[in-house]
Amino acid sequence: RVSALERGGCGRSSNRLARLSDGSRACVRYGINPEQIQGEALSYHLAGVLGMQERLPPMVLALVETRGRQWEPVREELLGSHWAEGAVVSLTRWVDNLTAVVAPAPWGAEAGSGRRLQPLSAGELGGLPPSQLVELVQWSDLILFDYLTANFDRLVSNLFSLQWDPRVMRRATSNLLRAPDGGLVFMDNEAGLVHGYRLLALLRSVCVFREGTARRVAELHRRRSAAAELRRRYRAREPLWAHLGFLSERQAELLQARVDFVHRHIAHCRAQ
Repeated sequence: RVSALERGGCGRSSNRLARLSDGSRACVRYGINPEQIQGEALSYHLAGVLGMQERLPPMVLALVETRGRQWEPVREELLGSHWAEGAVVSLTRWVDNLTAVVAPAPWGAEAGSGRRLQPLSAGELGGLPPSQLVELVQWSDLILFDYLTANFDRLVSNLFSLQWDPRVMRRATSNLLRAPDGGLVFMDNEAGLVHGYRLLALLRSVCVFREGTARRVAELHRRRSAAAELRRRYRAREPLWAHLGFLSERQAELLQARVDFVHRHIAHCRAQ
């Protein structure tokens, strides 16, 4: 149950920070349109299909019901929020002690100079300490994930800003934070699986992938099952899935096409 709703700390003014009855906190996101909540939910479950869901804070959907038991302690705050009755919102677990993240030095320098991004050579990779290799593998997961979900609201927003600010890649990356254990946390994925993408250049600059990620991509490519597996997982784990629907046939085809491209790119990297 939601025991309190507070403004601030969760992005747009329409969102709220919720305190739950078990003492935990969560960001409640109310989308400008249902596609944003759908994008958040589908991106979260696609991360599960890809075996990288631990990179995203746990998320669940809920219905806005001013007379519902879940919202009973905050009924007045709910009425004041101007959320539509029956709307679907997402609740994402609040994670403490997160810090800002800047893109790895090679990408920041190359993107800022206007030169085409290139994968690191075997010699360059061999000279990196293990901690830096772990960092690069995490970034390859992020770039692959954002490419597949067509998320323009993270690295893409920085790339777009390069035309005005050549140093933007050396600043904190939007909607990306670091946990105390060093892991990257992919935040605010509501732009996923709906809009266009500009991550092709960054994806081509990566030739280091987590083995588990590469294996899942290969399976989704071989079975031609990206949308089907996402649909199965989404319907099995999200009771409110029918309120938002699923990808259109065209969007499902685009998702599979992106998976196929990533598989070909990983195969190209292996052959080098």
